[in-house]
Amino acid sequence: MSVLTPVPAKIVCVIDDEPSVRSSTGALIRALGWGVSFFSCAESFIAHPSSTAYDCLICDIALEGISGLELLRRFRHAGHATPCIFVTAHGTPQNRSEAMQLGAACMLDKPVDPDELVDWMSRILGSIP
Repeated sequence: MSVLTPVPAKIVCVIDDEPSVRSSTGALIRALGWGVSFFSCAESFIAHPSSTAYDCLICDIALEGISGLELLRRFRHAGHATPCIFVTAHGTPQNRSEAMQLGAACMLDKPVDPDELVDWMSRILGSIP
């Protein structure tokens, strides 16, 4: 008799300084069957021992302290290729270009359309469990 090992759920990390955004985004991710972790700033994310264990990052650009763009720059410089979806209320052509140069999957404008976010997460993580 063989024992089936459960496939671990995909885990999305939400990095945003707005508690309401973290809460609503997390509720959406959980409703889709994926796991979620939260950080309110880039510094906390960087310092956490599991910062490389996520299947997708959803990150605000305008964070207190280190910006989302700088976070992704450091993450990529360290050799990590985790897909990143940026969300922002400050979507300038310059930061959109920089995000794409850093390898971000996309940049979504706040308030984020939940269907668009689900579409991008499904592209990155595969089918919804």
